[in-house]
Amino acid sequence: MTWRGLIAPAVLAILMALAFVHEARARDVVDATGRTVTIPDAPARVFAAGPPASVLLYALAPEAMVGWVRAPRDGDKPFLLPATHHLPELGRLTGQGGTVNLEVLLATKPDLIVDFGTVSPTYIDLANRVTEQTGIP
Repeated sequence: MTWRGLIAPAVLAILMALAFVHEARARDVVDATGRTVTIPDAPARVFAAGPPASVLLYALAPEAMVGWVRAPRDGDKPFLLPATHHLPELGRLTGQGGTVNLEVLLATKPDLIVDFGTVSPTYIDLANRVTEQTGIP
């Protein structure tokens, strides 16, 4: 085998190793509740806990959404990216009438759950319980 024949497999092996290292990276952040949470470096699948978080997630990373708190109605869809039209309605974790089923949420395999809005002892308790029950930061 020539040196050129050895370079291609070596480059491929290095690229695969770098991809694996990048996927495995995570970081600790202190969230708005004061909790230290370990999150993936680049979460690809994200669930929004309530309506304000859903708007924020859609604005920042619509490609990462695993579903909607409330599915868009037909009249909403012309204003949304087509790729988000058929995401499932998963319900909400926060606010009155939390409607999400944790088993259904887990089936979407989110890397991260985000929330945005009021921080109170009730929401802190909810965040702790959901993280404990699901293992999702």
